[in-house]
This record gives sequence, structure tokens and C-alpha cells, in this order.
Amino acid sequence: MNLYFRDYHAGSRLALVRRVDAPASGNPPVLRSEEAGGYEQLRLARDAACFASDHATLAPVNREVWQQLADGDIITVNEEGLVHRLFSGRERAATVYLTGHCNSNCIMCPVSDEERRTSSGLADEAMMAYLQMLPADVRHITVTGGEPTLRTALFLRTMRTIAVRFRQADVLLLTNGRSFSLQGFLQELLHLCPAHLCVAIPLHAPEAGLHDAITRVPGSFVQTNEGIGNLLAQGIAVELRVVVSRKNAAYLPELADFIVAHYPEVHVVNFIGLETRGNCARHLQALYLDAPAAFRAVQPAVLKLMEHGIDVQLYNFPLCAVAPGFWEICRRSITPEKIRYAPACGDCAARPYCGGFFQTTLAMTKPHVQPIPRTALFMDNRDTQDAHASERSGREV
Repeated sequence: MNLYFRDYHAGSRLALVRRVDAPASGNPPVLRSEEAGGYEQLRLARDAACFASDHATLAPVNREVWQQLADGDIITVNEEGLVHRLFSGRERAATVYLTGHCNSNCIMCPVSDEERRTSSGLADEAMMAYLQMLPADVRHITVTGGEPTLRTALFLRTMRTIAVRFRQADVLLLTNGRSFSLQGFLQELLHLCPAHLCVAIPLHAPEAGLHDAITRVPGSFVQTNEGIGNLLAQGIAVELRVVVSRKNAAYLPELADFIVAHYPEVHVVNFIGLETRGNCARHLQALYLDAPAAFRAVQPAVLKLMEHGIDVQLYNFPLCAVAPGFWEICRRSITPEKIRYAPACGDCAARPYCGGFFQTTLAMTKPHVQPIPRTALFMDNRDTQDAHASERSGREV
């Protein structure tokens, strides 16, 4: 969301957005200090804005800002007036971004080297303020980075704040898992852990050579697996994530065997299509599989995991790339602001249910899509079951 305030001179801010009624060309009403709720608020009127703490009036808000900022949004504004939305007031799901830095350098990472070097996240106290600004009825919180555990003290403080303030929320931690190979660090987390925590960890291959080649960190396979094992031993739910590329596509059935043998109690395994930006865009020729080829690569692994009672999902796979018997495990996983559809998708009856493409993937690869006819959406249960059974036996449908 590239929004800005023109002629901005009010300094860097973290603020809760509050919409107010005011006449055209009028300033938002002045707030008493007790009305500010103990933290900064950005009060938006029809064509003017001010901060509650010092009544710093901003230049008229452009129409794009007015239309996109909603009551209850949480934003940052930098020194130049660039606005970044941390939380949408229209939703009950929150993202807690701790840092862009990472101790891996995965070849297919959608984050660029520059972003990893320079994106440090909110300062510690600003992060605590952000957590207090979030509505108490948030139902899902994703803690992410970079590698969020690298800011160790802030990470633990964040997780403890979430555990106390959002007792009923589902909490998803996105991490490479390597920090949890250290029992002392894991015990620090367990000291006050969110009640409904799931830890999502990427596992790229069934052996160290390929996994470490993808992360480009020697020893990461061993550390990752020690972390997964330690978390499972403590009863923490673990989600395994497998990003599908040319590097590991041929080894996915072996990876499924590895998971069945070592982690049969895993919460879910998610196979994930590429987002072609950052490192992935830089190494596109060595990595990219179109969505139909990626699905053909994951299908045997999916069936093997299912046969052993392990739940599986597909992320970033458009429905037209997936056999109908597997549509039910496809998820609309792309952030709504990033979703794009090809022109041919306009003729697809499944578009309302399809997660589409990343904007960068659509622009860089121009994927071929095959619109799904309306009749394909209404197969009776017997047809769906027959198709799934046929796929499980390896026959064409």
C-alpha cells in the first residue's frame, strides 16, 4: 500500500486510525488527552487529518489515502510521510513483523538481499505499543520476519504479551526453526507461551545436502530438524512448509517418506508455490516451475502423506493447475493486496474460489491459464470421490 501525506513534517509515528465526521475543508476535532486512549491516534476527517497527541495538522489527505485507510487501522508514517498499514481494522487477523533479518539466505526467498539487510522492524517499545493497539478480539496472529527469533529479547517479550493479552487467539509463528535446536531458548518460550501456538517451519529436502544448498547455510538441515523434534516433544503444534521449485521437485516423494518416518504427528504439511520476487526473481531460471508442473511434482507426495493420515494443503496454486479431486486442499493463501488474475481468468467459473497469482509472478512469467467451466464446479459427490480414487491409483482422469 503506497500511500503518503503530502508536505509532511510531523516526524515518524505509529498511530491508530480513527475516522471522524467533519465538514469539508474542516479540521478534525481537537481531542482531550484522555480520548487518545494512551497511544497515538490519527484522526481523519473528509479532507484533513491530525495526530491526537499534539494536534499536528497534516496537509489535506489525498483521495487514495482517504479511501484506503479505515477506522481501526494501525499505521506507521515515516519522516517523508510514507504510510504503511500494519493492521487492517476490517479484519480480525493481525501480523506481527519483528525483523527482516534472517540467518538463512534461501535461494527462492521472495525477500531481496537489500530488504533483509535494511528492514529491522519496529523498535521494541513501538512493538509493545502496537500490540496494545490491536483490538482484544483479534482471533489470529501471525508472528513473522525475516527470522523473528533473531531479536531474541523482543521475540520472547512479544510472545509473552500475546499469551497474556490474546488468550483465545490462534498464533502462527513463521520461523526456520533453527533457534529451537537450542533447548535453553525453547524453555524460555515455554515459560509463557501462547495457548494456541503453531510453529510453521520450512523443510526443503529429505537430506542435508539439498536442504543446505537451498538455504545456503551449511548445517541448517540438522538444526532445523533438531528444532522440529524439540518442539514436537514439548507438545507444540508444528506445520511443515515445502516451497516447490526445480531444486527439490524430483525429491518430494522422498521428502514425504522422511516426514512420515520422522514426524507422523506433524499438524499439517503445506506445499507452497513460488513468489517470484527477491532472491526467487534473481534465480528464476534455476527455480521456476509453472503451477501445473508444480502440482504434478507434489501430487505423489500429497497422496503418500494422506495415506498415512497427515493433513496436507496447497498454497499459491491456482485451481486450474490442480486436479479437481484436490481442489478441497487448495487455500486462498496470497495476501489480498497481492492477488492478481490473468485476463483469461475472467471466463473462469472458479474465480471466486481461486487464490489467483502473485502480482510479480503474473507479470514475470505470464502463466497460461485454463478457465474452469461452470459444470466442473458441480460434480456430484460420487464423481468427486471417483476422481480422487483414480488419482490415488495413478490413473488419468
